[in-house]
Amino acid sequence: MDRFNVAVKVAQNAGDLLRQCRLEEAEVSQKTGHQDLVTCWDRRIEQLLRNEILTAFPQDAIVGEEYPPEAHRTGAVTWYIDPIDGTTNFINQHQNYAISVGCWEGSVPLFGLVLDVERKALYWGKHGGGAWQDQTPIRTSRRRELSELLLTTPGLQYTFLEPHPYQERMIRLARKVRGVRCLGSVALELCEVAAGRADLFVTMRSSPWDHNAARIILEEAGGAIFTVAGDELPLEQKSTVLALNAIDLKDRVLYV
Repeated sequence: MDRFNVAVKVAQNAGDLLRQCRLEEAEVSQKTGHQDLVTCWDRRIEQLLRNEILTAFPQDAIVGEEYPPEAHRTGAVTWYIDPIDGTTNFINQHQNYAISVGCWEGSVPLFGLVLDVERKALYWGKHGGGAWQDQTPIRTSRRRELSELLLTTPGLQYTFLEPHPYQERMIRLARKVRGVRCLGSVALELCEVAAGRADLFVTMRSSPWDHNAARIILEEAGGAIFTVAGDELPLEQKSTVLALNAIDLKDRVLYV
């Protein structure tokens, strides 16, 4: 079985577990504060993903949210996994959360998949093979005028309300686009842009496991992705993220 098929199988199995679970109060804890949460299921699902992947491909490296990388693994292939992207949604809504799995060989993307757990929708893309939602090909929208665009961000507070170097530009952008939406999951919101249901995405803070799967899907769907400063998005570091339905929009968004 190849890596992609292993990823699909393990993500779907993990999704089945998450749909059945019901959280107890004692299973939720804070990381850095009341808006940065983790559950026992974040750790259980990541451990499940790690075990299945490394059983099939013991030489591969894994970068995940809940456990540190294992330094002794020196394979050229690295998996970026987020067991529950949208933990707050998982806790409060039990919807709008995802399992995210991206696979890279060095700096070359191999594939990315994002499972919208409760909707059982699997977004995926293989390098050079297009982007898909289940068995249906997806493409970014053709909207190019700022006044027509829908902007999505996973955290309204951190994008617009709290001070950061890009705050004024983000506020100007919000006033020029058709509307702003907040889903609360980096991976799912990037897939919304990939599928043409949103046109722009911004976040002031994202980790490799948040976006390294969905960025492959987005680019295969015709989109483009950068830092908010317009630089190349780093593969292994935390970063701001700006995603567009087409490269044509880059300068207009950067210099709004």
